[in-house]
Amino acid sequence: MGNKIMQPVAEALHAAIAGVDLNNVDLSNLDLSVLDRIAVWYGGLPSTVQTGVTIVVGAAVAYVVFKIVAKIIKGLIMSIIAAVLAFLLTTVPGNMILSNAYDRVEQQVSTSLSQSQ
Repeated sequence: MGNKIMQPVAEALHAAIAGVDLNNVDLSNLDLSVLDRIAVWYGGLPSTVQTGVTIVVGAAVAYVVFKIVAKIIKGLIMSIIAAVLAFLLTTVPGNMILSNAYDRVEQQVSTSLSQSQ
């Protein structure tokens, strides 16, 4: 029931606020933040200019984010390549060394066994 009473009040308040043209109001006495001043400036622009500003700012932000993410991915790819190379450089020669050592020990054991018989 309280919501039914407040609805017309909220609508009237919104209509009164929406009817204020902030371009014709002296805002110098108000303590507005930089973001508030940008919002007032943006709100005073025609809708087509608002759309253009939104597209330009969105494109600029998207470009910066793309560059940051690209550098992160490039760094990630480079680190993956370095890790794979390090793995290959340590495992392949390591495997070869151990395999050669095993073959040598196996040959020594078989030679020793054949001589003892």
